[in-house]
Amino acid sequence: MRIFSRFLVVLMVVALPFVASAQTTDELKQQVNDLLARVSALQAQLGASNVGAGSQGSGVTLATSACPMVGTTLKLGSSGDSVSRLQRFLATDSSVYPQGTISGYFGSLTQAAVQRWQAKNNIVSSGSPSTTGYGTVGPRTAAAMAQVCSGTAGGSGSVEGSVGPSPVGGFIKVTPITGNAPLAVAIQTTVNTTNSCSGATYSLDYGDGSIPSQITVPVGNCFQMNQTLGHTYQYGGTYKITLSSGEHSVDATVTVSGASAPSSGSSAGGSSGGMPRGTISAFVNYGPAPLTTTFYISCAAGVAYNVVFGDGQELGSTGVANSNCTGSLQAVSHTYTSAGTFQVQLIVFVQQSNGTIVPITIATTNITTTGGSSDGSGLGSLSIAPSVGGDPLHVQAQFDVGNCQAYTVRWGDGQVSSASPACSGTGSVISVDHVYQSTGSYTLTLTRGTRVDTLSVTISS
Repeated sequence: MRIFSRFLVVLMVVALPFVASAQTTDELKQQVNDLLARVSALQAQLGASNVGAGSQGSGVTLATSACPMVGTTLKLGSSGDSVSRLQRFLATDSSVYPQGTISGYFGSLTQAAVQRWQAKNNIVSSGSPSTTGYGTVGPRTAAAMAQVCSGTAGGSGSVEGSVGPSPVGGFIKVTPITGNAPLAVAIQTTVNTTNSCSGATYSLDYGDGSIPSQITVPVGNCFQMNQTLGHTYQYGGTYKITLSSGEHSVDATVTVSGASAPSSGSSAGGSSGGMPRGTISAFVNYGPAPLTTTFYISCAAGVAYNVVFGDGQELGSTGVANSNCTGSLQAVSHTYTSAGTFQVQLIVFVQQSNGTIVPITIATTNITTTGGSSDGSGLGSLSIAPSVGGDPLHVQAQFDVGNCQAYTVRWGDGQVSSASPACSGTGSVISVDHVYQSTGSYTLTLTRGTRVDTLSVTISS
C-alpha cells in the first residue's frame, strides 16, 4: 500500500484506466512500475544528448556523466543515485539496455542489462547473482565498467587485453604554504582517484632539486590511496610541488622567506646544479623496537655529511670529520630503542662564497618502530565480520595497522586491497570491506610489513 500512496497522484492523472482494471494489489503495483518505466524511458530519450555519443564496445570514451562510479554492490532491489548512474551507463549501449530506463531502481530489466553487459565483456555469462554474481554489480564488474568508461579497455569492449595507458588521477594538499626558512611542510597525497586496478607509479617532486618521492599503487588495488610525506625547505624561495604520473600532473606552490640557497660554484657542494644532491634509504624501515637498521648513503665524492636519525641521535660533529662521501654507496647502522616514527635526514656541508660552511638537508627517509608483541611484530591479529548489512557475500576484515603501517589484503578470490591508511597512531584498528561474487570457502592473507596472517572464511547464502 506504500507504493499505492506514493504514486496516487500519478495514477489519478495518467493511469485511471489501469486502476479500474486492476484486480489485486500486486497487479496494481506492476501497472505502476510499467507506467514509471515508460515515463523514465521518455526522460532518458529527452536527455540522451547528455549521456555521450560513444557506445560500449566502440572504443570511444564515454562522457563523465555516463560513468557509473559504483562504490557498493548493486543487485535486484537496490535503489538510489548509484543505480541511476549504472542505468545511464548501460543505456549508452542499446544492445545491452534497449529500454534505456533511468528509474533509480534495480529491477528485472536492469538485472537483464547487467547480465548482457557482463557476458559481452567476458566477466560472467552464467549462474545466478548468489553463485557467480551474474546480474550483480560487485567489485569485479564495477572495476571493469570503470575501465571501459575511461576508454582503457580493448576496442571490443572486453576488459581482457586492455590497451592504452592506465587511468591515473590524484591531488595534493600542502600545509603550510608560507613561512620562514627552514620551513617544514606536510604534503597529503591522494592517488588513484580513478579507482583503476591496473597499478601506477606517481612521482612527488618538491621543486628544490631534491630527490623526488615515488608512490606506487600495486596492480589489483582498485581504490584510492592516501599518504602524507614531509619535506623541509632550508632556504628562501618559491617552490612548486608537483604530483605526476604519465600525462597527469597537479601542483601546489610554497613560498619560503629567508636567505636564498648558496651558489653552485662551491667545490664543497659537489653538485653541478643549484643544490647538492644525494640519497638515503633503508631496506628495513619497519619493525618492533629495538630495531637495528642500516642506511645506505650516496652523495658526491669528497663532501662531508652527517646523518640525523630523528630519535635525538646523530653521527655528530666528531663523526662528520671522518664521514666524507666516496661517490658510491656507504652504509651507516643505527638502533632505535623506542616505538615511534622517525624522520632520518642526510645533511651535507656546503661552503658559501664568503667561506661560511652551512648544513643542508638533501634527502630524508622514515623509520617506524612499534612496541613488542608475542610474535615480535607489534601488530594485533586479523578478524572477520561476516554478512555485513545482511548481505551474505559482504564481509569486513578488521585488523591493527600499528603506527599507520601499510597493508595488503588478498581475499582469496583474485581480488586485492592495499593502502597506506590514514590513522591515529599506534594501536589503530581499521576495517576493510569486500564483497565476494559467489559462495564458497576462501583463504584471506593479510600482510603488514613482515607480519603475515591468514584466515579462512566460508561464504554461504
